[in-house]
Amino acid sequence: MPKPLELKTDDFAKEVLEEEVPVLVDFWSHTCPHCLQLNPHFEKAAEADDGHCKFVKISVLDNAMPLFQQHGVSGVPTLILFHGGKEVARRVGSTTSDQIAAWIKEHI
Repeated sequence: MPKPLELKTDDFAKEVLEEEVPVLVDFWSHTCPHCLQLNPHFEKAAEADDGHCKFVKISVLDNAMPLFQQHGVSGVPTLILFHGGKEVARRVGSTTSDQIAAWIKEHI
């Protein structure tokens, strides 16, 4: 599986909400130490995934604040798992790649 897709706000609906497979979105910031700690774990989880889930990232610094607010993201990093255009699970804070994989399996 490729590395996580870096999204811009305009691509969110097509790449996340309209996607048939589950999508894990990392709402993050380039200036957040916890986000920077999560990044290699998120990438490792994406690379280890067997195609059951699509991994994407969207940064608050890319004029995405309205999107963050729309999805109730008030702190970063926030991982939201979408399936069928709906949120099915949410996790706030840094975590490991193994925990991400187990969490995804629990919810899809």
